[in-house]
Parts: sequence; C-alpha cells; structure tokens
Amino acid sequence: MNDVYNYLLKELDLNDGDVVVAGVSGGPDSMALLHILIKVWRKYIEKGIKIQIVCAHVNHKVRKESDEEEIFVKEYCEKNKVIFDCYHIEKYGDDNFHKDARIKRYNYYEELVKKYKAKYLFTAHHGDDLMETMLMRMTRGSSLKGYSGFSKIVDMGNYKIIRPLINLTKAQIEDYDKENNIPYVIDKSNFKDVYTRNRYRKYILPKLKEEDKNIHLKFYKFSLLLKEYNEYVDKEVLKKYKKIFVDGKLKIDDFIKEEHLIQINILYHMLEEYYNDDIELLGDTHVNLLYYLIIGDKANGKINLPNNIMGIKEYNNFYLKKENVKKENYMYELDEF
Repeated sequence: MNDVYNYLLKELDLNDGDVVVAGVSGGPDSMALLHILIKVWRKYIEKGIKIQIVCAHVNHKVRKESDEEEIFVKEYCEKNKVIFDCYHIEKYGDDNFHKDARIKRYNYYEELVKKYKAKYLFTAHHGDDLMETMLMRMTRGSSLKGYSGFSKIVDMGNYKIIRPLINLTKAQIEDYDKENNIPYVIDKSNFKDVYTRNRYRKYILPKLKEEDKNIHLKFYKFSLLLKEYNEYVDKEVLKKYKKIFVDGKLKIDDFIKEEHLIQINILYHMLEEYYNDDIELLGDTHVNLLYYLIIGDKANGKINLPNNIMGIKEYNNFYLKKENVKKENYMYELDEF
C-alpha cells in the first residue's frame, strides 16, 4: 500500500483548491481507498496545499442494510472532514441489475465531478476485480479491448478516472484495513453464487492463486499488452472504417477485401458506436453471426441482436436498426380453485 500512497502523492497533478471525488460503498476496498486519500490530503495540507475530497456514495436501495451503510459512510466522512454526497437509486429499468446499477452509478459520479469541477475520480477496483473481469470476458467472448478489462487511468477529457489499487489483491487491501483499524461494512450479496462474478471470485481465483500468489500482477501485465495491441489495431481499423462505413451503412464489397482481423474489429467498432454502455450484452457469437451474414451468398438477410436491434443486409449494404416492438395488452381470466 506504500506504493499506492507514493503514487498518489507524487504522480498526481494537484494544486491548491483542487477537488477529487472518490466512489465509496463502505466496503473494505473503498474504505481503504478513502483512508489513504485522507492521508494524502493531510500531507498536502502540511505542504500548504489545500485540496478537498468528496465522497460519492450510492445507496442502491435493494437491501435492508443499504440505509445503515449510507449512515456509516456519512459519519466516517463527518469525522474526517470529508464532503459526503449520496445518490439514491429508486428504480431500475433494465433486466441486468448490475449493468443498470453501474450505468447509474457512473452517471452520478460524472454529475458530481462537474458539480465540484473535480480533477480526478477515484474508484477502488483492485487486481482481483481485473482478473474476474478478464476471465468473464474470455468466457463470454469479446474484442481485444474487452479482453483487456479496465484501465488504471482513463482520460475523460475534463477529468481522469484513477484506479490506484489495481496492483493489489483483495487480501492485501483487507490486511491494510486490519493494520490501520479501518472500519467497513460487508455486502452479503457478494457471496451469493447466483451472480457470475461471485462464482469466479469464490472458485476460480483461489485456484489460480494456488499456482502463483502474484498471478494478479501477471494478469495486469497481460491487460497492458492487450491494450497496446488494441491501440495499434484500432488505428488501422479507424482508417478503414471511415472509408467502408458511409452514411450509416457498411459497404460490403469493400469490407470483404479486408483481412479477417480488420473485418472483425470493424464490426466491433460499429457495434460499440451503436450500443454504447450496452456493448457488454454482445459477445463473439453475435459478431460471428453478423460476419457470416455479411460475407454469405444471400443478397438479403436479418439477424436479431439484444435490445431489439436488427443487423440487416441489403445487397451491398449492411447496417444496424432499432426494431419497433409493439407492446400489447392482454386480459387474463383466472379460474378459482
């Protein structure tokens, strides 16, 4: 954790009056992050530089403990003179709870960053989280970018997202909590096997760590390598994409002239532009179906994709289109038993 402290103290560009936002759930990871940010904040004060930390807490309103956790984080912030801000999610409008919660959470973070004109947004994602993400995407199928998981630093233009704990395991973070008497809460839903990520966390990661206790660092190195390759491929893909994708349609005769790697990445790029935050609904299976539709002998064809999107081939053109689904009301008559 000393490396994290030194990184935050020496690598960040913080000046007098700057504000940073930290996403804090109250769990062991985010409380460790908040604790170390407070240490850095106090060190800056010693140097005569006044910065401010804003704690961003999301109350998902799905567990009875949610309100208690909000109070816990709020009281910790008040004790340590940290600005506390909370967002309540009252309604979820998506079949995928985790995806919808993540979108709402990051929208809230961005609003808070704008409100305080913050320079950085910190999240507590760590090495185990990265391993889980990469393994899940390998299983589902993804692009080079998807396989690489998430990044330590993401430049959002007006601010940067920083994940300073990315080189640490959850166990190392919990050790830091214990050594520094840092209080935290436990979300019991993190242990339920019904959630895919939990199964990777409980059954797959321990086996990998038996092989190498520093396996998380090798996953991080692999992630960086994939990002490097993806950046190179992306440059080539964008050059081709601007010529092949015209007026919202892919020109098939130009598409089939390209190498397979470029073709597949063109499709991923096209889907990412259309789906945005919902891109995780798609995997290799969808991309392969579209690919074989495009290069196939049939002049016309359609493929159904998630969220009522259609992949449509019409002679020399391929494009994506939102399908209008009519909602019909039904009346059911129930017999008494």
